Amino acid sequence: MTQVAAIGTYLPPWTSGGRRVRGPDEDALTMAVAAGRAADPGAHSRRVILVSRDFPLLEGGNAAVLLAGLSLSGDTPVAEVLGGAPAVLDQLLAAGPDTLVIAADDNVGFAGAAAVLTGGGGPTLTAVDRQTRSLPLVARTNGGSRHAYADPRLQREVGVRDTLALLRLDDDKAVVAMVGAKPDLLAAQLNTSSTVTEVTSSASALIRVLAAVLETNVSGLVVAVEQATVGVVDVATSETPARITRDEADPRELPKTKIAEGIGIPISLPAYARAFEPKIRWEAAIFDERPGIDGAPQFPPRARVDEAGVLAGDYRLEPLPRTGTVYTHTTIRIPVPDLPSPYSIAVVALDDSPVRVLLKVTGVPAGEAAIGQAGSVVLRRIATRTGIPDYGYAFWPGRTQDGIAG
Repeated sequence: MTQVAAIGTYLPPWTSGGRRVRGPDEDALTMAVAAGRAADPGAHSRRVILVSRDFPLLEGGNAAVLLAGLSLSGDTPVAEVLGGAPAVLDQLLAAGPDTLVIAADDNVGFAGAAAVLTGGGGPTLTAVDRQTRSLPLVARTNGGSRHAYADPRLQREVGVRDTLALLRLDDDKAVVAMVGAKPDLLAAQLNTSSTVTEVTSSASALIRVLAAVLETNVSGLVVAVEQATVGVVDVATSETPARITRDEADPRELPKTKIAEGIGIPISLPAYARAFEPKIRWEAAIFDERPGIDGAPQFPPRARVDEAGVLAGDYRLEPLPRTGTVYTHTTIRIPVPDLPSPYSIAVVALDDSPVRVLLKVTGVPAGEAAIGQAGSVVLRRIATRTGIPDYGYAFWPGRTQDGIAG
């Protein structure tokens, strides 16, 4: 049995062709961080599980960026699990207290992320049944090739209906949510009159429908379907409700951009290693005051020289504010390699801090930011250099710290 303390969801602010799509500076990892911070803003998690089929890196590691973006220490255990909605159910049921389970999707079917923080005496999840069968109508190899066997009837009748028929479900329990299929495929005697349904099978969809169920304070069965695999849990409400935070700005049409041909700036891994911790953890250096050195935060962290000419390299790191206002800005409209253009950059005066930082603008069309406009600092994939995602922070004008666009 797992207790749900909090749920956080994230949807990118863009649409294309009538569906949500990520921005050019987002990926499964940046969306996972957004959802994780919504669920666990105080960084109390003692373990993190990321479930996805769209990891930015299969080798080289996503965990360090994930932990830094969540403001969790580097000794926090991280598991990267390949899977969809049934896999998310498995991880939730196996999670101990203070575990952050994040599901992220970045594919043609869906873009978004959602997270559950366990513990806290909230609503409970109890395993009911699970069935795993093989019907690979959609298959993707480790080389990246994807095969789709287009037969909706086979998927519906053999992949879903036949698998659902194997489940041992209590007829007295209402089906309150279902992901990956329509509830009319369930046995006729089951109560599906108020089922929250997400037909798209995605990892994050499972947590989104769970949030919808908990918001209505109802108990019952949640069914997760992916091809011919099905998992079922029983959700029970509690006197202590789960805290639910939705980072879901109203979507806008994704602006058109252009990337110039040519070779971009190559990555320097020694420079990457030196800058990683303060850049991704968003921390400034604080020195003990002495003649020639004040206590003002220094970002990026660097050594300083006092009045006696002595090099001071001892400092402590403190988190920087994640909100601020635009001090000045400009827009670059000439296409360059590696960067979708046009794009805006801004000098941002951080709230309650003397620090001003130069950041790329995200979340709004280029040229829309205004001097004095408030917003939030968010993790983004700044560029991909020599095949390696280079993460950093960008400024989202009009977005408050809790993720609601104003």
